[in-house]
Amino acid sequence: MTIIGLPISECHSNAGGELISWHITANRIISLAEEDLYLAEGEVVISKEDQTLSADRVTYNRKSGVIKAEGNVKLSTAGDILRCDKGLFNLNDKTGHILNGTLFLETNHYYLSGQEIKKTGPATYIIKGCRITTCDGGTPDWSITGSEVKVTIEGYGTVKHAAFFVRHIPLLYFPYIIFPAKTKRQTGFLPPSIGYSERNGMDFELPFFWAISDQIDTTFYERYMGKRGLKQGLEFRYITDPDSKGAFLFDILSDRKEEKDMYSEDELKISPYPRTNKTRYWFRGHSDQQLPFKIVTKFDVDFVSDYDYLREFKDPSLGIEYRARLDEESGRPLEEIHSPTRRSALLISRQFQDYSIQAGSSFYQRPEDLEEDTTAQPLVGLDLTMLPKRIFNLPFFFSLDSDYDYIYRDAGQKGQRLALSPSISYPIWPTAHLEIEPSVKYLVTYQWLEEYQGHKGKQTKDTYELGLKLSTILERIFNIKEGNIKRIKHKFQPSLSYTFRPYQDEEEYKPWFEPVDALSRLNEISLSLVNYLDARREDEKGRPTYSQSANFSLTQGYDIDEARKDKTPGEKREPFGPLKGTLSLTPYPSLDLRANANWDHHEHYISSWGLDMDLTVERSGSRQDSYKIDFVHVRDSTKNLNYEFNINLLYGFSIGANGKRDLMIDHDIESSYWIDYQSQCWGLRLMYEDLDEDKRTMLAFRLLGIGEVGEF
Repeated sequence: MTIIGLPISECHSNAGGELISWHITANRIISLAEEDLYLAEGEVVISKEDQTLSADRVTYNRKSGVIKAEGNVKLSTAGDILRCDKGLFNLNDKTGHILNGTLFLETNHYYLSGQEIKKTGPATYIIKGCRITTCDGGTPDWSITGSEVKVTIEGYGTVKHAAFFVRHIPLLYFPYIIFPAKTKRQTGFLPPSIGYSERNGMDFELPFFWAISDQIDTTFYERYMGKRGLKQGLEFRYITDPDSKGAFLFDILSDRKEEKDMYSEDELKISPYPRTNKTRYWFRGHSDQQLPFKIVTKFDVDFVSDYDYLREFKDPSLGIEYRARLDEESGRPLEEIHSPTRRSALLISRQFQDYSIQAGSSFYQRPEDLEEDTTAQPLVGLDLTMLPKRIFNLPFFFSLDSDYDYIYRDAGQKGQRLALSPSISYPIWPTAHLEIEPSVKYLVTYQWLEEYQGHKGKQTKDTYELGLKLSTILERIFNIKEGNIKRIKHKFQPSLSYTFRPYQDEEEYKPWFEPVDALSRLNEISLSLVNYLDARREDEKGRPTYSQSANFSLTQGYDIDEARKDKTPGEKREPFGPLKGTLSLTPYPSLDLRANANWDHHEHYISSWGLDMDLTVERSGSRQDSYKIDFVHVRDSTKNLNYEFNINLLYGFSIGANGKRDLMIDHDIESSYWIDYQSQCWGLRLMYEDLDEDKRTMLAFRLLGIGEVGEF
């Protein structure tokens, strides 16, 4: 086999400035110097960096850079593959012309075949008599045919006279369509969903995703409901850096049901509030923004036209979720849909080395539009927090918590409130493993009431608080061999604290705005025992990673005043508060367990407990089974179970369900069940939802590479 390096005149420089030439390998090579031709036969390969051309026979013109290739022709460029029986290629300008060929675009998994394929540039193609699919194999499950296709890699493709086929059956015709050919976020239609519900009738939604730039995108939602009308939605997202991003969503509907029937049991299941508005909407979103001088802003907005809107038009839990998950992205969940208020807020903060400053404003909307709204609105808030800092060279540390609020009400008392809590502590280490920290805190609150019903006033309340804390930390490392876990560190942190706050004269001071302002007497001892287990894991190459495998804590409070209180005959003292226990276990990266419980010493029962479990089971083909359980039980009050699971079956099928059940009254608040099918290039999901206010069936389609949304 012969290898020939072409002259420098036909080379180019790579990113490092190194000259790179084309190389030819073949079983036989003939050079016709007078014609500047190379004739190569038998396993011919011409390559340079990420471009490779292979064929049975090749004629190469050194001067023009034109190659004529025949027999099992294959041109590979950065993972994209062009195949044909014969063709002409220009290696200088990266163009080509072939007949009866197939183009495979690796990133989007597109197959484009046609009678004639022209490569008009480094990343552009024109295909005559084409067929497009993302399915492997000679007989694709679905395909799109057209008279002509133009494709730009990292851009878009266009198809003239397009027909959508399922196997050999034509279903839809489009005179002209556009599809994405990008490797990242893509502009285009997202897979539609179709369904039916008792309340809304036939339900069809077709989203369109617009990748405006690398930092901004918008999704438009057109949802038609047979009994309610056209509901239009808009979602806007942006990101400028990991700490500066936001998402805002707006839905609007001109409802065919203009007035709520207050005599209908089904309508009253939604809420007891009347409704007469035809135009209905919901605007919500969040934004986190880094400003100059290390200033951080956090903005949340949540407004709705009426109380019933959120329950009537709750988005289906299809699991094919394009809308931004505001609670997961921001860590600040929206108000629950049954909440009587919707909260909007702005927070501006600046962190310094020893202190932080925050300014904020909040507004609570009452969607039922009360005639006299007495909701307290903290429109202006200022907070200054100083971390413990040594006082000169003395062994004392000073800290401060302070906040100012202006409280507004449409009807009711409104005014200003200022609270200051300076504190001095004196940490002592009599031994290397024991810390003793006495502290004293002064608490003072000022309130000014604006004129209300002909009078206004002001009041001041102050008190002090004494504290004493004893704590230590004990650690030990254990060498074990359990799977990839090599070492376990056990850290035990017991602490004992005492807090004393004297009585206040409640007759002279009554809180105007917030019950928390009423500081009652406190004389309590608290014991806390916290255990941590940190695991050191090593991979096959011995590279370590560290994670917390377990966290277990017990906390017990003891009220000294209650233990000394005089009781009537037969009345028992109850100085022990509930024994609080929490447990968090992550024995494997795929299993996360969390539990908590409170034990009532006086009634001798568990007053409340909860359990959370998240389990992921890895399956073949990068698939996962998932199981989630959330159980909460408060004695004589609440007993709720939330669950969700998704299990992969054979042949691409999977099943799943989620639900919320009130076990106190044996009632399913909501439940959803689905069956999903995913082939190599398409999928669908059929779902049934049973909600308190509605029942609906939904069907959603997916086509690999068509209309899928990438990540920022």
